Amino acid sequence: QAILTLAELLFPPAPRCSQKNPMVRLWAVSDIHTDIPENVRWLEGLSNREFQRDALIVAGDVSEDLNRLEETLRTLTKKFATVFFTPGNHDLWLTDEDAANDVEDSMVKLDRILEICHRLGVVTEARRLGGHAGAHAVWVCPLLSWHHQSFDTEPDIQGWKVPKAENVMVDYSRCRFPKGVSMHDDSAARLVDQLNDSLGKLARLEDRSALEPLVTFSHFLPRIELLLEKRFLMLPCLAKAAGSSFLRRRVELLRPAAHVFGHTHFGWDAVHDGVRYVQAALAYPEERLARWHSLSNGAFGREGPLLLWSSASGFEPKRTCRWSGYYEHHAREPERVFELATYAASSFRKLDQQATTCVPDFSHEGPGGQPAGSRRLAADPVAPLQPPAP
Repeated sequence: QAILTLAELLFPPAPRCSQKNPMVRLWAVSDIHTDIPENVRWLEGLSNREFQRDALIVAGDVSEDLNRLEETLRTLTKKFATVFFTPGNHDLWLTDEDAANDVEDSMVKLDRILEICHRLGVVTEARRLGGHAGAHAVWVCPLLSWHHQSFDTEPDIQGWKVPKAENVMVDYSRCRFPKGVSMHDDSAARLVDQLNDSLGKLARLEDRSALEPLVTFSHFLPRIELLLEKRFLMLPCLAKAAGSSFLRRRVELLRPAAHVFGHTHFGWDAVHDGVRYVQAALAYPEERLARWHSLSNGAFGREGPLLLWSSASGFEPKRTCRWSGYYEHHAREPERVFELATYAASSFRKLDQQATTCVPDFSHEGPGGQPAGSRRLAADPVAPLQPPAP
């Protein structure tokens, strides 16, 4: 029997659907980074009762420490009926403890992570949810992926001293792949993508009815349109360590109703070619304080993960997020290669007199459309609410 939190004792939830036709809900979160104490408190503060019939998508980046990753996933399996997971780049970072336990490269570590998931009952392949007594059903399919530089098809920033991805992205020093496989070309991304087939991750989709929608998810981005233009990024070379064209081809082939992703730490809800793309990243406490307006997505955060779907009513309505909303009002202009946003420009030295700064236009948000970096919060927006005074 689940142990109730203090908040649940003080404020019991509204009655759920009948036992004859229990509602199932699908929630999503990414980048929970439980190496961070504040994020652990958020995790532990999730209801021990409210989600007992529900499923949760965890779209990568839990912890570089295998023991902490296992502890985190175990905690989630106690709170949710079903937990889906696919690893992110942080999960495949190699540690001294890994070396002591014969984890010689990131592919071996991936195998250890999948073993942990199997032992805990965490789902890493396609599965059907709901569909009982005439209720809606949905399929969920995790996708393994890795980033590669050729994913970035937009021109690089010019006139500024911007570092190369391999010189600043930690993955290049903390991850290692088998001989002949490299992050400096497409081979690491191709190898990880091929595991979706060799491990049979999609096999059960053969049983899916065309009338039942599919939700796929990955840690990395399947489309460049899901990332800010380089001129708006604090680190423009992020685009070369963000996504996978192999992943894009899989998503285009599967044609899901929705795809959940993580990695970039931006709230996102956008539709491209008939597929809805969603991100709800917990990220780091400092990011939440400095730019919660660009991380937030609906009620995600203090109220728990992001609700995506329920067997009672289907998919939740599309939400407005800051940066995906920006691109609903402005076309991408990657050709503006000499520009950097004012909040990013101070980190880089000008190399050309054409180099200049810009400010993203959020006037479509109305009076609240302030420039990025101007809304620092006084308190963590996802910190659990304190119980009322007696």
